[in-house]
Amino acid sequence: MKRVSHVVWLSMATLFLAACEGDDGADGQPGPAGSTGPAGPSGLNSLTAFRDIPKGDAVCLGGGLAIDSGLDTNQNGILDPEEVTASSILECEATPQVRALHASPDAPAVNIWVNGAAALENVDYAQGSGFLPGLEEVNVQVEAIVPGGNLIVIDEDFELDYSTDYTIIAIDNVAGPVRALVVANPSDELLAPDSFFVQVVHAAPSAPSVDVYVTAFGADLGTSAPVTGAGTPLDFEGVTPRLEVPAGAYQIRITPAGDAGTVVYDSGEVDLPAGADLLIAAIDNVGLGESAVQLVVMDGTGASTLYDTNTAAAALALHLSPDAPAVDILADIDATAEDEALKLAENVSFGEYCVIDPVPAPVDFTLSVVANADNDVVALQFPYSSEVDGAVAALVTGFLSSGEPAITAIALGVSPRSIVTEAQLRLTHASPSTPNVDIYLLAAGTDINAADPAFSDVPFGADTGVLSIAAGVWDVYVTATGIKDPAIAVPGVALSGGEVWDVIARDPAGAEVGPQPLVIDYGSDLPACTVAAAP
Repeated sequence: MKRVSHVVWLSMATLFLAACEGDDGADGQPGPAGSTGPAGPSGLNSLTAFRDIPKGDAVCLGGGLAIDSGLDTNQNGILDPEEVTASSILECEATPQVRALHASPDAPAVNIWVNGAAALENVDYAQGSGFLPGLEEVNVQVEAIVPGGNLIVIDEDFELDYSTDYTIIAIDNVAGPVRALVVANPSDELLAPDSFFVQVVHAAPSAPSVDVYVTAFGADLGTSAPVTGAGTPLDFEGVTPRLEVPAGAYQIRITPAGDAGTVVYDSGEVDLPAGADLLIAAIDNVGLGESAVQLVVMDGTGASTLYDTNTAAAALALHLSPDAPAVDILADIDATAEDEALKLAENVSFGEYCVIDPVPAPVDFTLSVVANADNDVVALQFPYSSEVDGAVAALVTGFLSSGEPAITAIALGVSPRSIVTEAQLRLTHASPSTPNVDIYLLAAGTDINAADPAFSDVPFGADTGVLSIAAGVWDVYVTATGIKDPAIAVPGVALSGGEVWDVIARDPAGAEVGPQPLVIDYGSDLPACTVAAAP
């Protein structure tokens, strides 16, 4: 039962019990001189009684404890239900609560069903929910969203206790297989003023056993103890006790077990407020940066990512302007007058691309595409705002000297996370010499003449968005709108799942005829942009 103070209620009980002897009888009629009148009628006793509230009660669904009071009208010394005139609830078991976190690094987004009803939809990796009210017995199904028809990957029954909060974390890789890790905590545990609860879960399948430190900012880890104690590292699927910690500024750091000198994750300084009840899950880092893990903080209302303090941004630069010379890319940081014309890439020719990594974030830049032979010749300028862990493909295309469309920049967001149940494919029309097109994605061997395009009348600069494609062999065709004769034909594309590709139509170069496909495979080692050292 919930711990509550009974002082008020015991005081009330004392007042009620003070009346248990009953009221004085009314005075009898005066008798003859020298005699006593007849006795008056007896008074009614006031009674109080504690009562257990059963589960299923309309007010206290999980049961509880009440105090009833009333008059003993039948004078049997027992407070019967029909004699109760007032009731107060002393304890009330809280309804169980459930929340969920997607922590399977190569699994698709999922839907979550509770007792056959949709509870959460399209939950992607590193996303989590706030608490949802539960029942004593629940069936939880996790449905993977996959091409060709969704699949139930977790189907489990849970018996939930009242006054308990549950966190269900989908962990491990698809080949693991994916399974549920359940963390339960009492919802009625008292928290001291100016403190917060924190609990850490190791949910990163690619990370070894680790030590987790929650310290004052800048504290020496060599003289600090991990939250699980020295010599007791946190293994995969491990959960620390829920700790009560004074509110304030802290630094969360993770190291390999027993190696305090090697920090693999550093939160920097973070403020952790009084009254918070935090569950912090370490999950695989599938984004940018060198950190093996990233942290997801669940606070009861939702989930947010706490990135390693060194996490930056990245950009893929593509030169697709057919009449522009080899170029350099310069950056001006808008917030300063000093950081001007910073060279990010050098001597990038038509049809070439390279990765700029890292890019400081979050920062507002003005980027300039200039001639490599003379940086005073500016082909294009455009704004770019970097975001922490944000990757973008920046296509410079169109005509520089003459003709339409004029040189321009096309920005495409990039998510490099591999999902083993599908291939991720995006097609972009970046060929300025090519009119609007139709795009066909057909099962291998399908006659294009008997098929409809997947995307019709696609103009220059447009893209299909990221498509989830089932594993298999596919034929990809790009034609002029309304024409079946392919301008680009890529038959027999074998996809096994896990691929992340951008396919970009560009203008021809040299002896090439017609638009050409440029394939960017984000699972491969992409060339890095280079800048010559200053003499």
